[in-house]
Amino acid sequence: MAQNEQDKKVLHVAQELAELLTTHKYEESWEKAGELNGLLKSREGLTLPSYMLDMLNQHLKSYYYQNNVINKAHKAQSAIGHKLAEFR
Repeated sequence: MAQNEQDKKVLHVAQELAELLTTHKYEESWEKAGELNGLLKSREGLTLPSYMLDMLNQHLKSYYYQNNVINKAHKAQSAIGHKLAEFR
């Protein structure tokens, strides 16, 4: 399968995001996920198989969901800390 430049960019950014996540560089991964999301928004010009694009979108959706869960946990932990700080 011949890949055009846009396909190569999507795959490259997906690999960069994978590297950031597997090396636990979560702060940096947010920006890379946004870049991948932008590339996937318009499928026009992409020649990758639709199942591959669907899976990339699904993994990206899972990433955003898990990021939201983490943010909620951080807020809850901060709230607990504030309540504990009241015991002076």
